[in-house]
Amino acid sequence: MSHEIQQTDRVSVERCDDPDEWNSFVERHRGPIFTRWEWGTACEAYGHERVFLGARDGDDLVGVLPLVHVRSVLFGDELVSVPFCSRGSVVAAEAHGAADQVERALLDRASELADERGVDFLSLRGRELDAPAAYEHRQRWVTFEVPTGDGADAVWDALDGNRRNHVRQGQENDLDVRIGDSIEDLEEFYRLYLQSMRGHGSPPHSFGWFRRLWEAFHGDGHLLLFLVEKDGTTVNASIELPHAGRVHGYKGVSDYEYRDLDGGSLIQWKALEWAAENDYDAYDFGRTREGTGVYTYKKSWGGEKVGLDDYHYFPGGEGELPSVDNERYEPLKRMWRRVPLSVTRVVGPRIRRGISL
Repeated sequence: MSHEIQQTDRVSVERCDDPDEWNSFVERHRGPIFTRWEWGTACEAYGHERVFLGARDGDDLVGVLPLVHVRSVLFGDELVSVPFCSRGSVVAAEAHGAADQVERALLDRASELADERGVDFLSLRGRELDAPAAYEHRQRWVTFEVPTGDGADAVWDALDGNRRNHVRQGQENDLDVRIGDSIEDLEEFYRLYLQSMRGHGSPPHSFGWFRRLWEAFHGDGHLLLFLVEKDGTTVNASIELPHAGRVHGYKGVSDYEYRDLDGGSLIQWKALEWAAENDYDAYDFGRTREGTGVYTYKKSWGGEKVGLDDYHYFPGGEGELPSVDNERYEPLKRMWRRVPLSVTRVVGPRIRRGISL
């Protein structure tokens, strides 16, 4: 069922309620996995409201814009496309004769919704748009994209020499790499994830968040869980999201005590190798800020730096975007690093659910 909420000369914008129609469109037009219906379902389970907009030319769906309304006491009231990832925004039928009108109609309706709901801001992530002047364009993040269509050997040759050495070192350290296939494997990932997030001074997602992603995407091959083990102990893990010709690196975690084994380099190589051997066009490392250690690490894998275009609309005309890198949060981060894991597991998700990054 759909509810029409705006009409232009040719394109109407509706709130779309049909999961099959939505996913079929996203698949056909190679939208990022984060724009699939299931991502919105996972956000709803966190207590957020899904507002998925569809543009129609007559009866034909010709564009979609997934929005989620996130309300947070600490970080503001926002409409975002979409939370907890780097890419969202408009997916449009490029071959449609009025593609520009489709995009504009969706953006106009999104800003109207932001005004009607009185949110602090509206954010559209990770895609270049011909946005109206009321939208503010920012490029706060970059990613690195590694071409994988020419095979694993070509990917290997593109690595810098130091990174190849780290991969070889991991191979020589008697580490076992496998792809997880059970909830127990996901629990091993989450054990390391809690450690890693505490080390960063950041509140973690709930285990339920990852379980919902597992249940939504693993069975269809859209989620891979890589695990690195040393003598039966999981020391590294990563979640990879293959979709529409690309593999998105979603989350990598490690046991700090085993960092000298180079399991992190080995697991990253295995993910790239998998993408190349399974006919994916590219591997997307996910967002990072320039000038950071993570930026330097991702650059060493031989990818092309790609800016992530974000667009923001402030109903009041101007505003500030919240940033977890704000210096005022540093004391909280230092405190969080000292909190017992049993506490971070319970308290952390109550905070993290309101941080849409």
